[in-house]
Amino acid sequence: MGEEILVSIIMPVYNGDKYLHESIVSILNQTYTNFEFIIINDGSIDNSELIILSFKDERIKYIKNETNLKLIATLNLGFDIAVGKYIARMDADDISHPKRIEKQVKFLDLNIDYGLVGTGVNLLNGVTKSQLLYHVDYKSIKFALSFYCPFIHPSVMLRKSVIDELDVIYDARYMHAEDYELWTRLAFKTKMANLPEYLLDYRIHDAQISSRHTFTQEEMAIAIREKYLKYYFPQNLDFITYVFQLSKQPLLINTISHQIYSLYILNKESRFFEGGNLNHYLILLWKNSFLESKNLTLKTYFYFISKSITYKSTWSLRQFLAIFIKVFK
Repeated sequence: MGEEILVSIIMPVYNGDKYLHESIVSILNQTYTNFEFIIINDGSIDNSELIILSFKDERIKYIKNETNLKLIATLNLGFDIAVGKYIARMDADDISHPKRIEKQVKFLDLNIDYGLVGTGVNLLNGVTKSQLLYHVDYKSIKFALSFYCPFIHPSVMLRKSVIDELDVIYDARYMHAEDYELWTRLAFKTKMANLPEYLLDYRIHDAQISSRHTFTQEEMAIAIREKYLKYYFPQNLDFITYVFQLSKQPLLINTISHQIYSLYILNKESRFFEGGNLNHYLILLWKNSFLESKNLTLKTYFYFISKSITYKSTWSLRQFLAIFIKVFK
């Protein structure tokens, strides 16, 4: 190509012939042209290979797995092959908008302390269309990782120098949630963001992994969140299971309130999460927990009115009275 490759775009393909042509075209038509397009056919038995080979663009680097290695091994292979300064993800059923790569490259060029940037997406679900944009700033993303994955995987672009520091990229122990697990590790190495623009059309359909493996994904997500939170609260994981929704076990309000307040004080002293995200969440959780409780005792009520956290939220007189009345029911 006569010029240094700056961006490596990795697209794994497994029996993706239905939308593959459109996905490939969306990458080849990017306004940013200085890239290599690594397409890895993971043992497809449909027409995927014929579609890939029909393109003669020299930027395409075609790799064929003779057997189906599955997604994690295929992604890791792509990252091993990639030589670009930045690495972008793409799926075989999605569509990248023409300026997606250009805008993500510009962001990483201008923000050298950031190692990952995603985008908002248009959700395509049959004939319906909606939009999804997670948090855009790092402080909010870092906190959101305690609850869910705040990136759409095929929308992300990563700085290769950050990825090269990892012993493992996608970890096979977290199948069907391997991207979420990777982001939780990267949160301790680099800043991350989402561009507040909808630069990817993301298809929702029954054949995708998130649809076929929902139960496994949920189990993996809990394990990932526990591992992530252990970094911040190594001695206190037991008492934050309710606060961070790791457990759905019913708890009495006196137990819940002590957990919330203990974490509130702990975070005020240690500032585990910056920007007030955790404290704001705890204040709302404190208020809602008392409003929804059905077993308030007089002792718990006095605990409630004695804590400063109670007065950090806006209350109506009706809400205060509702809690008081519960004590004497």
